[in-house]
Amino acid sequence: MICSFNGLVCCIEHRIRHVYTCDHVDMNGMKYLSITIRNPATQQVFLLPSPPALKCPKHNNLSTIGVSFHPTIYEYKVFQFFFKEWRPHECMVYSSITGSWKFITTRVEHLDSSNNHVCINGTVYWLCKSLLDGWLVDHILAVDWEENFSIIRIPDEETMNGILENLEGCLSIVVVVEVEDRPCQYRFDIWVLEDSKKSIWVKKLNDYTSFSTRGQILWVVVQVNEILFGTKKQYSLYNIHTKSWRVFNWACGPYWSFSLLVAYAESLLPCNGGIDS
Repeated sequence: MICSFNGLVCCIEHRIRHVYTCDHVDMNGMKYLSITIRNPATQQVFLLPSPPALKCPKHNNLSTIGVSFHPTIYEYKVFQFFFKEWRPHECMVYSSITGSWKFITTRVEHLDSSNNHVCINGTVYWLCKSLLDGWLVDHILAVDWEENFSIIRIPDEETMNGILENLEGCLSIVVVVEVEDRPCQYRFDIWVLEDSKKSIWVKKLNDYTSFSTRGQILWVVVQVNEILFGTKKQYSLYNIHTKSWRVFNWACGPYWSFSLLVAYAESLLPCNGGIDS
């Protein structure tokens, strides 16, 4: 599970498609993502068709995806980035309006492979990097409902060890950093984007964390009054008003057996985005 909006959730599963011939089977196969849109309330599941790019050997490796939900109409788009070794990413988009995939123009050098993305008012945001004068420069890639791409710079004092979130309808980046002169002590900063064209950010909130290792963080969910951090061993729930923490340890099992936690609101919307409905 990678995202949720208006009662619909998007789930992905990594699979390998073996190539069969008359005399042998290619056990390496082709890596691809099985993408489904689900409605837990109605138990409906819609499997997206495979992108045409899977038929092309140069797109044998996949990077990441993102889902754009239209803010006012019950339609969505799924953006999927393909890459091959050192070559720039190429993008395909699936539209629930047409029920098909198409290539769109973008040349992204390095995209975060964690599928961490945020959709706000129909625009999708990813963390990514691009080469500039021989250096990898951190920034945010954005694509709007009309499939126009743009770049947003992140705050100068932060790094790519952040997670994108939707804070009260605004794009935000949650970053955990080590406190200077205090070993094993970390704090979190939440930056909110004020102007996407000028890449102007404002630090909305910061405080010390209840955990002692930055690398433990798997995901973050921001709500109106609370922030939920998911680590390798526990949930850490931070109350914005009281500035207090509540910690819940994993009951059992390894941390990688858990799916991403997302905010969810129940609805009866069809999973196909209105196709044939």
